[in-house]
Amino acid sequence: MIRRLFVALSLTGVAIATVFVLRKSGGPEALFVLPVANHLGALGAMVVEVLLRGARFVVLGAVMGATVPILYATMAQLAGDGAGAVTPSRSGSDPAKALILARHGIRGGHIGALLVGEAVSEATLLPLCALVLVLSLDVSLTAMGATLSWSVVSLTLVGLAVRLAPNRDSTAPRLLQRLGVTGARWDRVVTVAADFRQAAGALRRMSPVHILLLAGATLGHIAARLVTLPALAGHEIAAENLPELLSWPFFLLYGAPLIPAPGGAGVIETGFAELVGDYLPREQLGALTFWWRFYTSHLFALAGWLVITIPTRRRPVQRTGAEG
Repeated sequence: MIRRLFVALSLTGVAIATVFVLRKSGGPEALFVLPVANHLGALGAMVVEVLLRGARFVVLGAVMGATVPILYATMAQLAGDGAGAVTPSRSGSDPAKALILARHGIRGGHIGALLVGEAVSEATLLPLCALVLVLSLDVSLTAMGATLSWSVVSLTLVGLAVRLAPNRDSTAPRLLQRLGVTGARWDRVVTVAADFRQAAGALRRMSPVHILLLAGATLGHIAARLVTLPALAGHEIAAENLPELLSWPFFLLYGAPLIPAPGGAGVIETGFAELVGDYLPREQLGALTFWWRFYTSHLFALAGWLVITIPTRRRPVQRTGAEG
């Protein structure tokens, strides 16, 4: 009950912040001031973005010897967006991705390795993207701070996950024993952990071709996220204020997962209006705030909830030749 109340209050904060920003720029009718071409540009950028995130799973799966179809990989990404939108610090994102991948026959150990590979590739290349922006454009160093914090947190969590994964000789910790994870249940945990270690080990031996494909998918999806606001604002506004329209959304997009409240509790919308508002026409501020948040978060969340809730036929778990 407390968890549901927390989620409800957080999402109410999102609604209140959105209404507040819209009122500052003319009310709800301000939502319709943007040209259709701007919407199509932003929508196209985000479609490319989620497909590239799915493609990253495809590449990682190929490295591990697991077949991850692009459709299921993309559905997993959408499910992660949906669950992440209603859980603190997007903590439900990875479990939702794992749920969809498991529904379509991906083994538990491979799922863990896919999530680890995704986090490591993102956390490794984000500082590179920040450095490129700093060197090529007159962007604020403060705006790059959230990306570095996100990278440090992600790499720390990945390191803990790998370190805590039990080996075949491990015994169940006392806490898990008290929760009933003993005997056959613990054996299943150990088997999945061993599968995870093997799959993660394959990721450390990636070929140059796979590294390039993985880097291309990661950098492409980051770039697609960043060009969404310039696409919405239009060429003229973007040309005059490109550093600000790239750097502050960068800060907000990667600072959002560090906010404990689901959906950011309105902090993202308010922060957008405060940080970017001076570089946008006042009459378009409400529309740009709403639609930027819609295309970068709410649209994927809605699609993700559909992916999670619509029942699908569970496929058999993939087996390798060694297991057969």
